[in-house]
Amino acid sequence: MNPPKTVTSQRLDKFTATPEVEVVIAPNAGACFGVVRAIKLGQQAAKRGKGESVRAFGALVHNPRTIRELEQSGVKITDDPDEIRSGTVILRSHGVKQETEAEFKRRGVQIVDATCPLVKKPQRIASGLGQKGYFLILVGNAEHPEVKGVVSYFGRPDYLVTYQTEDLDKIPAHVQKVGIVAQTTIEVKVLNTIVEACRKRFSEVLVYNTICDATSVRQKEAEVLAKEADVMVVVGGKNSSNTTKLVKICKEFQPETYWVEDKTEINPLWFVNKKKIGVTGGASTPQEYVDEVGTFIAELVESEMVAFHPPASSALPEAYGTD
Repeated sequence: MNPPKTVTSQRLDKFTATPEVEVVIAPNAGACFGVVRAIKLGQQAAKRGKGESVRAFGALVHNPRTIRELEQSGVKITDDPDEIRSGTVILRSHGVKQETEAEFKRRGVQIVDATCPLVKKPQRIASGLGQKGYFLILVGNAEHPEVKGVVSYFGRPDYLVTYQTEDLDKIPAHVQKVGIVAQTTIEVKVLNTIVEACRKRFSEVLVYNTICDATSVRQKEAEVLAKEADVMVVVGGKNSSNTTKLVKICKEFQPETYWVEDKTEINPLWFVNKKKIGVTGGASTPQEYVDEVGTFIAELVESEMVAFHPPASSALPEAYGTD
């Protein structure tokens, strides 16, 4: 491989026609405003709470590196609400169950609500549907904390959480009124498939597309780059739902898609003889982490390490993983 004298990483919406090596970062790759807001609130709570108990209920955002930094600043992460009986609690960006927040208030715990405003929207809609007697179909992952929180606001037992049309057969035959809400990070095409199937079966279908714009934009940009790239790198936490979707989308159009949490996981062998290198990052990944990876890849190619200094182990890690 003969790299050009200078290789840089740039945030662009497409590759150019240059014969040289390009490292292109998707324009909006990285943290959405809800994640940026949650991190900022967490940092502020840590500064105010010096010497006091400051806990985050669950991972504030789904990015291990960010969580480590928050822990170093004095924020303790816990998944057990019974551990939070005093001091300050930061509610994660994905939201919490309605009854959990109510219990914190009852105990007199000071609450810092870092729930993304766009997550509060499906919570409000689910509550309204429950009050009006609709059967709730929540398109998403039943194990995701956001989904568990939304279901708690529905307040009724007649609901289904799914991302497969086959599961609609589980809905009792007498049901005719359904309200459809989406997990904010689900793929648009998954929601559309469920909606289409529901309209064929139920007499009344209310649809609320609660997928956040940040998620949709990042998914569209990832698809555009993956279609043209020789290799794709997706930056984000392995526990991140929105990053999982990005990896899946990229993999559909570019089988050589690799998922890393930071630059230390980069393998130079991925880029041998590659001219168009695409980089994107999940909405829970700070933008500086994504740019750091893009810059590191450019430096690898420019320094010729790609061609002459492969890592000690030549085994390539899995190009695609799951949450």
